[in-house]
Amino acid sequence: MFCKFIIIKILFYHFLYKTEPIPIYMEKRSTTDDDLIIANRELAFQKDEKGKRARELVIANRELAFQNKEKGKRAEELIVANKELAFQNKEKGKRAEELTAYKHFFYNSMDLACFATLDGYFEEINESFTTALGYTAKELTEKTFLEFVHPDDIEATLNELASQSLGVQTFNFTNRFKTKAGNYLHIEWNSVFNQDTQKIYATGRDISEKIVANEELAFQNEEKGKRADELIIANKELAFQNEEKGKRADELIIANKELAFQNEEKGKRADELIIANKELAFQNEEKGKRADELIIANKELAFQNEEKGKRADELIIANKELAFQNEEKGKRAAELSIANAELKKAEAEIRKFNEELEQKVIDRTEQLEAVNKELGSFSYSVSHDLRAPIRAINGYARILEDDYAGKFDEDGTVALNAIIRNSKKMGQLIDDLLAFSKLGRKEVTVSNINMKVLVKSVKDDLLFDDKENKTEFKIDTLPPAKGDQSLIKQVWINLISNAIKYSKNKAGATVEIGASEKGNEIVYYVKDNGAGFDMQYYDKLFGVFQRLHSQEEFEGTGIGLAIVQKIVSRHKGSVWAESILDKGATFYFSLPDINS
Repeated sequence: MFCKFIIIKILFYHFLYKTEPIPIYMEKRSTTDDDLIIANRELAFQKDEKGKRARELVIANRELAFQNKEKGKRAEELIVANKELAFQNKEKGKRAEELTAYKHFFYNSMDLACFATLDGYFEEINESFTTALGYTAKELTEKTFLEFVHPDDIEATLNELASQSLGVQTFNFTNRFKTKAGNYLHIEWNSVFNQDTQKIYATGRDISEKIVANEELAFQNEEKGKRADELIIANKELAFQNEEKGKRADELIIANKELAFQNEEKGKRADELIIANKELAFQNEEKGKRADELIIANKELAFQNEEKGKRADELIIANKELAFQNEEKGKRAAELSIANAELKKAEAEIRKFNEELEQKVIDRTEQLEAVNKELGSFSYSVSHDLRAPIRAINGYARILEDDYAGKFDEDGTVALNAIIRNSKKMGQLIDDLLAFSKLGRKEVTVSNINMKVLVKSVKDDLLFDDKENKTEFKIDTLPPAKGDQSLIKQVWINLISNAIKYSKNKAGATVEIGASEKGNEIVYYVKDNGAGFDMQYYDKLFGVFQRLHSQEEFEGTGIGLAIVQKIVSRHKGSVWAESILDKGATFYFSLPDINS
């Protein structure tokens, strides 16, 4: 364009200053008009051309101004290009720094990091990768990575590669890689495929422990489900056992009534046996008298025979007398024979009766011992057999409380606490029942007991277990006594703990402990100012499972006083109580004096 402008400018100046031909045309014009016309036309033509050249010059100037403007734009573009080049150089430096940081991250990352190609080869791997799998970098890069993938995961891995080649980024894809040791690691991958470099950039994390933990959690949830099913079965079993326990309790009541009836019958048989022995002794005494009379009669007969010889003149009279006496003697002999027969018959009947009575006593004693053994075995069996389901119920309830407490609503929490509370109460009841059944088999070891020391240790133990207790104790002189120290300690524990329990709701609760001598016995007592009881229900006081207060008022199992009575009875002592409702109660028990 610039060259074209120069050429036009040269032509313009040529036509503008070229005047030499004009004189020639003027000379010719002077010759003829035709030449003048031609000259005028030529002049008009030149003017016309001159106007064209002027217009072309204007256009050239505009073109020059445009080119100068374009040149300015090019200069500005060059400045922008230089700035862009400087920016790119700066960005190139940043990229180099980022590449250095990336390489630092790549090679020092705790996660598994790698570059791979779509044809299945690792191009570069970090140290965490080789450490996790146990191979060297060479061993991993010279084989396709599919050779390390678990056979069951190859298809899923190929599908994921196909998705990546289409531009889909991978998040949390998991497959299993074989280690050099032969086991497989569960690796969770995040990766992206770069279309420009045709490479896969991936990071992985070993989640084998997480998989194992999830499997363990699933197993534990399954086990918890099984435990819950077992808990339901245990509850049904407990309900069944409670029903059976009720039946056994009814049978126990019937057995106790039968035992009482047998004891009463045994007493009657013993009285009859005493009467029969007295009757036998009386008959033996009468038999002796008859024998003495027979001896006297024989002597009398000999005397009469002697007198018969001396008194011949009295023979008739003597014969008559003798006949009379013989007649009487025959009667006496017949009576004596009858008496002897009756005596022998009576002896046989008494002997038979004694044998039958002794056999009945033996049978009743064996039956009584069998019933006692059966009752003891039943109590022990019930107590022992109930322990396992109670422990299971309590254990599963604790599991529910520990693992699922946050999932229960208020009613569920109340029900769970009720299960725990009642299973604990049932466990205590079983323990008390077992202790009660063991009392009948435990041998009593008698020794001298220092009651003052024993009561102080029991009081200190009970107050130590209940530090908030405000009960005031008044302990009087306590003489020593004879007995089994461990059993008597249990008596004091039951009586003192009852006194504390039933007076805890009273302001100024007081427990008095003392003793008095009565013949060859020492009578001990525990007195409180608590709730007391109604004396019209006294006959239930020392019975098993008998309670005179509700569970809501005072908790307990109803066996404590039965244990007290059984222990004291085994020491040949007595236990009794006095009370006024809401004014307190006093419990007494007696033991042999140490000097008796």
